[in-house]
Amino acid sequence: MMAKLRAGKKLEYGVFFLYIALYCLITVYHEPWFDEAQSWQIAKCASLRELFLEIPHYEGHPPLWWLILAIPAKLGVPFEIGLKSVGFLIAVPSVYLILFRLPYPRLMRLLLPLSYFVFYQYGIIVRPYGLMMLAFLLLALAFPGRDRHPWRFAGLLALLCLTSAYGIVMAGGIALCRVWELLREKGLKGFILGAFRDRRSLALGVLLIAAILLVMEIMPRSDTLVTSKNAVNSFPLCLLCALLTFVGECTITTSSWFSIDRTLLQHVYLPTGELVLMCVIGCLLWVLIIGASSKRHLKYLLVPYILLSLFSAMVYFSVHHVGVVLLLLLFWLGALFQDENRFEIGRAVIRRIAKNDRDTRLLKKTALAACAVCLLVPVFWSVSSSISEIQKEYSYGRHAAAFLKEHDLENSRIFSIWGTNASLAGLEEDDGLPHNSDYVGIPVLITAYYDRNICLNLNCGKDDEAYMHYRIASEEEDAESIASWRENGVPNILLGKADLELVFDGIDLDQYTLVEALPVNYIWKTSVSSGILPLCARNDIMDQYQLEPLEDEGINLWFNGFRVTDEMREAYENGVPMEEILKPYLDALFGVGG
Repeated sequence: MMAKLRAGKKLEYGVFFLYIALYCLITVYHEPWFDEAQSWQIAKCASLRELFLEIPHYEGHPPLWWLILAIPAKLGVPFEIGLKSVGFLIAVPSVYLILFRLPYPRLMRLLLPLSYFVFYQYGIIVRPYGLMMLAFLLLALAFPGRDRHPWRFAGLLALLCLTSAYGIVMAGGIALCRVWELLREKGLKGFILGAFRDRRSLALGVLLIAAILLVMEIMPRSDTLVTSKNAVNSFPLCLLCALLTFVGECTITTSSWFSIDRTLLQHVYLPTGELVLMCVIGCLLWVLIIGASSKRHLKYLLVPYILLSLFSAMVYFSVHHVGVVLLLLLFWLGALFQDENRFEIGRAVIRRIAKNDRDTRLLKKTALAACAVCLLVPVFWSVSSSISEIQKEYSYGRHAAAFLKEHDLENSRIFSIWGTNASLAGLEEDDGLPHNSDYVGIPVLITAYYDRNICLNLNCGKDDEAYMHYRIASEEEDAESIASWRENGVPNILLGKADLELVFDGIDLDQYTLVEALPVNYIWKTSVSSGILPLCARNDIMDQYQLEPLEDEGINLWFNGFRVTDEMREAYENGVPMEEILKPYLDALFGVGG
């Protein structure tokens, strides 16, 4: 029996082992970026009290991910080995479920493991969305037994809630669908009177309490750095984009506004013509999705998706979050293909509009071809991203740490650029002080490669706080931080072009020399947006540490970490003032003038 099973699954086993081999290869090349390092540093440095009671209010998601990372981090496992091991142990079971346990069509099963969001964005890049994918797949597997095993289903919904704020929103939508089913079965009176006698109602009640506690745990505080302030796009426009373009963005399309690294939907420029085109494509995809559904299962996609869209339009939504829509689709499709009435809606529509058998065949072939394209395009994205990962440095942490170690600079006085842009914190200009001395993110990625904090102005150099606090520093806290920075002395090394004259009298960038340019290449589907973070040394220590000047690379260093587009570079080379180049970029990014 097992021999027959193995014989019938040769392709699946081949894809499974190919996935593992490719994962191991590409993850070696991947340089973790800020979000990956931030979670690792929180897991390594923060106490349990901070993980449960403090940090979630500023990070915006429950502590489960940090608790998982804390196992290798607090045991002293090196950063990349520990982080990527966790990612591997979550990604491989997910792919196993796709290939061997869930009833997807075979072509879908074989292609999904190698697709962009499954393989690269939520696999190679290790973030809690990989855990969300596993939770959704387990939910799909448990879906047919939701009435027989309500506690199991509610427990998996709770796991989904623990992955992120998006998980709470979508789990809430699925739970609402369960409530609707119980109301239809028992009526309002029966549902209320039998709430404590029916295990299904009781499980949903416990889930509701858990979800409320999690929402309370992640609710932003008054000093939380809310990066969706000063939004330039209205709520209706963001909602339209969410409802009609997200499905396309995770399967077949790449909009210009979804190619900018870490830019929020609330802040990015949405070109009217392109938005209309993407909405049309989205409508066609929704026709395809609804046509594949059964009447009783469609709500399990629509309700959580609508809630997700509302949350994304009202609160925040960034480029890399669009893949959570695919994860929701994987759950829904996994449940749908266990339903004998799948394609019920589509068949009914075809019967109404098809005039003959030829029309019926044409409609079915068109739908199948569209599905095939939606499966093949993400594989192409994945291949392109993997090639770019091999060829380019994704982020600067590994490179910077190696350079500092090579020149014995770890114990030198290292200083980083910090949040001086008022719009980042939603503050007004005041007294010439830095607008947010807590907004120091660049060194987090570098300190992850050390067992201590090596940067003097990252939380004033405290070893047990080598991560960034997403909080708005008060004027008093700014003044205290600056006093501490001054006390430590003029820095020897600069990460980025910091405004030193705000802190140290008589010290400016003319007293520093560029010694290394740290590449940053944000890989998104088939595109790569590049930038360079300058690493500078004080002129009078160059000989002591055997450092050599590096030729300034013009616009890349001028932008100081901004993503440099071809249009920006061309404008710079044509003599356009840098202020004019930066202004529309900042307007789109932050909603303010430059």
